[in-house]
Amino acid sequence: MRRHVFLAVWVTSIGMFGGTAAADQKVQPLALKVPSFIGGGDVVVRMRVEPDARSRELMLEWVSDEDLSGGSHAITLNGARAAATHQFSIKRMAPGQHVVTAILTLSDGTEIRRAATVTVVGVGGLGTPATGIEQGAASRRPNDRR
Repeated sequence: MRRHVFLAVWVTSIGMFGGTAAADQKVQPLALKVPSFIGGGDVVVRMRVEPDARSRELMLEWVSDEDLSGGSHAITLNGARAAATHQFSIKRMAPGQHVVTAILTLSDGTEIRRAATVTVVGVGGLGTPATGIEQGAASRRPNDRR
């Protein structure tokens, strides 16, 4: 009998504390995953949209901190029947820092935004290896004829 009482108390306490922890973690309607640092110019952006009948559009925007160049990509959502995860590759990003923003638009016009910063390192940008040749300079051997 003692064993059953102890087991009942233990199960009840685990249920109370386990349920509280799960209730505290509220599901976010929009999540954005972007690498914070990448070598090369291709960045893979991952987004998660919780299924909701009000979801209408997911807009992805990226802007360079240096020269304000960037772009955008729109994904139409079909409410709760839309895919939960989305992935988009931004090709040939220039070296430097970029702000990537995901914007979820709901049917009532409400916008939910998530932003992240990515640093792209590559030729001509941060972390350019010292080669002894300046960027854009032509190297020519004495016997080369042009």
